[in-house]
Amino acid sequence: MPTSRIFAYNTGSSISGMLQVGNLAIGPIGGGGSGSVTWYNGPDEELGYVIAAQQPLGTQPVPGGGSASVQFWRSATSSDASYIGLAKFISNRHGSLQNFVSATQATAWLNSNGYWTSWVQSYTAGLYKTTYSGYFNDVVSFFATATPQAFGANPATSVQTTAISEPGTDDGSSFSCQWLGYFKPTTTETYTFYTSSDDASYVWVGSNAVSGFTTANSTVNNGGLHGTTEKLGSIALTAGVYYPIRIQFGELSGGDVLTFNFSTPTIAKTTNVTGLVFYNAVTNNF
Repeated sequence: MPTSRIFAYNTGSSISGMLQVGNLAIGPIGGGGSGSVTWYNGPDEELGYVIAAQQPLGTQPVPGGGSASVQFWRSATSSDASYIGLAKFISNRHGSLQNFVSATQATAWLNSNGYWTSWVQSYTAGLYKTTYSGYFNDVVSFFATATPQAFGANPATSVQTTAISEPGTDDGSSFSCQWLGYFKPTTTETYTFYTSSDDASYVWVGSNAVSGFTTANSTVNNGGLHGTTEKLGSIALTAGVYYPIRIQFGELSGGDVLTFNFSTPTIAKTTNVTGLVFYNAVTNNF
């Protein structure tokens, strides 16, 4: 069974079926190359994590003689510790020794400096839900300083894997909930997200979900005090990409409910997010 992939130095248009990172074209494991570029076989990824970088001058020596336009490194084992050690070595070689404390931090530095890596964060199914006493009143920063606590039938923290919701069971007045994690689409097309809520709710999908989120840049803006009301917003997404998602909801008084739906031109509107939502169990968010 193939456990390595192919790489090429590519300054032209992206090649169909290949990932393009900077000037590196990266094929799938066991895949074949196409286009007018020279492809190089990467290391066996079953033995450790692979890091690759472009060599524009084609000066990287290869076994058996000759030179290549792609350089590879592989960690000694498939462990985060081994990968972090290799990333530190590369950063030192790069001229700026970094003291990485996590594989996520190492990957962020490598990516920002033009390196590709096979390391990926292992995510857990579901969105991480936190409940708070008090109504957030459309102040999206409320959740950053509020203290999680159980409220009504809501535990202080929980994970929802099949549907993202606050049931209309009248859990009481003046409380708020936030869900954090990732949405991983199965198709490349425009996704429309909906919230039906009493009272306010917001959804952010993409980089704004992590930082810089405001009511103005939300994907779905269903803010304000109101009875059960549905609002929607759309965004183009690529299949297989983990998009950060943040959902906020608050109830001041009266009934309380939040229903989260999505649809696409090929997927009928549904609340079923099974296999589509994930979170980082280390951080309980992203």
